Amino acid sequence: MKSIRFEESRPEQVREVIASAPVAYVPLGALEWHGEHGPLGLDGLKAHALCEAAAGLTGGVVFPPVFWGAFDTMPFPFTFHFRRRGIKRLLREALPQLAAMGFQVIVLLSGHYPASQIRLLRRECRRCNRQGGALALGIPEQALATDLDYFGDHAGMWETSIMLAIRPELIALSAMPAGLSTLDRLRRFGVMGQDPVSKADAEKGRQAVERIARELAAVVKRALCEKSDRAFEEVYRKFDRALRPSRRLVREALDVHSLGELIRYGLWVWKNL
Repeated sequence: MKSIRFEESRPEQVREVIASAPVAYVPLGALEWHGEHGPLGLDGLKAHALCEAAAGLTGGVVFPPVFWGAFDTMPFPFTFHFRRRGIKRLLREALPQLAAMGFQVIVLLSGHYPASQIRLLRRECRRCNRQGGALALGIPEQALATDLDYFGDHAGMWETSIMLAIRPELIALSAMPAGLSTLDRLRRFGVMGQDPVSKADAEKGRQAVERIARELAAVVKRALCEKSDRAFEEVYRKFDRALRPSRRLVREALDVHSLGELIRYGLWVWKNL
């Protein structure tokens, strides 16, 4: 199936792809600190690469990453903070315009995923679906990879591994000291999740990219075939079940291994995010 980048395409190319694969992929990111070792645009770069990988399997049009408007970002330097109503307004204007262009399925894949943004994306996509015209799915990438024990992190093992797979030249693991505790990584470097220095690797990232692209493509194809959002709702339910509090979730997602550590971790997050 043919996929193209919207910003690099001529009108006739877009019309041709919509006729054969009416799928719009819209990556969402942020301009945000990702440790000393990661690029400030990591979320959008990651989401764009994942959208392109999925589009390679389904066909469709991949739009440029939306970097501006992200909210609930980290309290570190070189980070932009916005009110959530900005991205809400953008989605309410963009989704019907994409539908009017002829797209039947719209994927909003977010590489920036505080719980508040995940809820917003899901709510706005459901609103779009009720209005008719197009079927929209709004998810963070880890919603399709929880079977790999990827529940989301921030500049940790998983995000760093994905970047090592797609843009290794943008990662500098030597910029972060080895052997830091979970809380030191969080407080000093804004890293949430398992240690990227000792645990990140390109092969792990490639596995995640392939799994996410394959699962996303399957969901998109099913929605096109069924002309309904049933497949999307199943993704939401599966992700919600995976995020139910458990020792495994806390261990894998946060690299927290005791109640005391969890309390200190939670206090820092509550005070700073």
